[in-house]
Amino acid sequence: MGSSNEYVLELRLLSEAIFASGEKERNLVQSRALSDDYGFVYFHAKSLKGQLKRQALWLLRQYIAIGKGNYAQAYDFLYSMDVLFGVNTWELGKAWGLEEFMSGYLKYRQAEKGLRGQGMMKLTHLELPHEVKDAFRTIIDSSEFSIHDLISAQTYIRTEIQLEEGIVKDKMLNTYQAVKKGFVFQAQIFFEEDPTQVLPDLLRIICSLDRIGAGVHRGRGEIEATLLINGKDARQELQLGGGATA
Repeated sequence: MGSSNEYVLELRLLSEAIFASGEKERNLVQSRALSDDYGFVYFHAKSLKGQLKRQALWLLRQYIAIGKGNYAQAYDFLYSMDVLFGVNTWELGKAWGLEEFMSGYLKYRQAEKGLRGQGMMKLTHLELPHEVKDAFRTIIDSSEFSIHDLISAQTYIRTEIQLEEGIVKDKMLNTYQAVKKGFVFQAQIFFEEDPTQVLPDLLRIICSLDRIGAGVHRGRGEIEATLLINGKDARQELQLGGGATA
């Protein structure tokens, strides 16, 4: 059974970021920002969850490195990661190269059924706060402010080129919409089970996330992120000691 508390991931863009839709817009840009029917830009829930899971993997590797053979804390963090996102043996053994670590984890946890494979955490899209969207919907509905105006207010059109001996390479001049820095976005978090046990590790994952967006380099904007519980900063509610335990 899930929790009755309200959980929200909140982040502020400290630099431009690309929330790519994968679509091109004729006579404007080659890569358009992902936006809803009203023109509000957002970051897709599936992409958000994927980036959080990658950040969790990065933290897991830090725990393994710090443990120097004593992996109890790393095992406890993997447990939280498995509960939240779901982890399968292929990821640990083949994709991540942690097969030996996985074997030790199963013995440590005395896990007869192994890993869950399916996490209990669900996320909504990362969007502007509802009160902000509601205010602008009224303006748009009154025809004083168009959807195009709204998208322009949230983004810049940027150009990226690749040079070869000082000359632009063929078909290597790209234009894209970058979301402006300073915007605050929120995603609601839902749990299918009581999350109390794994919340400290979820907070660690969220607070250590420092970039988000499409691409590996320029497309990923710098961010400041935290977890809100019933509207309050979870860092004030939770103690960040060791990893979660079973």
